[in-house]
Amino acid sequence: MNQIILMKDIRLMLKDLKFQIFFLILVALFILSAISSAVTYQNLSEEFQTDLNRHNERVADGESMQMIRMLQGNLLQVVSRPSPAVLFSSYQTYPDKISVGILFYTPYFDNYGTSTREVFRLNWYFILGILSGFFMLILSFEAISHEKRAGTLRLMSVYGFKRQMILWHKYISYMLLYLIIIVPPALVSLLLFFAMTGTWSMVFMWKFLLILLISVPFASFFVWLGTLISMVKNYRNAIVMVVFIWLFFVIIVPQSANIIAKQLSPLKTSIEYNEMWRQAYLEEYQIWGDEYGMQVHSNGALHDGIRARAFHACDEKAALTKLIEIDDSDRQTRMIQNISAISPFVQFEKISEVIFDKGYYLLNFQQETAKRSINQITNLMIEQDSRDETSLHLFYGHANSDRYVLSELGQIPFSEQLFEHPELLFVSEIETEDSWTKAMRILLRLLPILILNLVLIVVSVVRFEKLDIR
Repeated sequence: MNQIILMKDIRLMLKDLKFQIFFLILVALFILSAISSAVTYQNLSEEFQTDLNRHNERVADGESMQMIRMLQGNLLQVVSRPSPAVLFSSYQTYPDKISVGILFYTPYFDNYGTSTREVFRLNWYFILGILSGFFMLILSFEAISHEKRAGTLRLMSVYGFKRQMILWHKYISYMLLYLIIIVPPALVSLLLFFAMTGTWSMVFMWKFLLILLISVPFASFFVWLGTLISMVKNYRNAIVMVVFIWLFFVIIVPQSANIIAKQLSPLKTSIEYNEMWRQAYLEEYQIWGDEYGMQVHSNGALHDGIRARAFHACDEKAALTKLIEIDDSDRQTRMIQNISAISPFVQFEKISEVIFDKGYYLLNFQQETAKRSINQITNLMIEQDSRDETSLHLFYGHANSDRYVLSELGQIPFSEQLFEHPELLFVSEIETEDSWTKAMRILLRLLPILILNLVLIVVSVVRFEKLDIR
């Protein structure tokens, strides 16, 4: 008898016009997302290749690879390769590029910021994370009220069906419908993307299947929420509640998180940060000038290394000051994420970043990669320069300009040889956490939505037991 009731619910829902319309919409959106993401992937691949070609041109040119010239500019690049992850979400920071100087960690972030990512961008995140929640709310917000108006709810109670069993039949029916409207179109979208881009990968195939699996508890949350709403007395109030809840999680929470975080953890202006950097440099320069006088201020003392050490100390102090801007931005970004984490949509997005090694999750590992690369390159440059008998081994940012002064004295401040390991200046392989650590991180982010599901189940059961079905 229970199976008969379950099949009856599924057949009625499949015949529901809302379900049929939503299914067609999702099929169309999944296919369009595959096409648009394939185009985006091709563009990002061209951008990545452009960066790589530019690096190869500098290596072939030779002059840029002189160690004395490498002390200036942001030659080290940490760039994430384009991947099928763009099908799920086209992250703002993509192609996740950091350009950084050799001497100190003073990075330039390409397209990096704490602004809110566009919500209505066609990709899997928009479909699974935004639309599917809304569709499940719309489908389930009449789960109980429709049965009550039709009189079938009272009839089932007369025949001895327990209310909890009726509720669970409804829930299972809606979750089966969710799988029907999501899984087939998603697989078609994935295969179409692979076919258009030629990027077939079992690793990403499993990752996308994992995303589909993880979307189930989020869909379940909205099914239970819609079922609970379906028990209200006023039909119009139910509609208003559905729309408000969706807008609250999608728009209000993320935007409010931005506003609150920027008030509680504001950033200084670029002018203020630049002034802090300049002031730190000048103060350190003054300290060395007071101690050594003309040995620091004059070009003539370059050969004894005092002026070089002074400039190196000034650069180091200024670099530390520049890190304050990065730390401030990171702190504000973390606050935005922590506040907006009350939205299931945001939690779902953050889980996807861990799975696909993208977004703010990847940025932390990019910075660590850049710092390790700087230390490795710096040590190799110092070791190579130590073999140059004509160089004064003055390892500081102004060495390139000071060499013209010293050239009149027949001296070389830092080796003009080519760097022996130019391949280290372009890093495209970024190591993140191992699978076990990632799994633990994902589970921690899933825990709140699982708890919310449990709370809604208890509230729905209690509410349904007390519901007047007359």
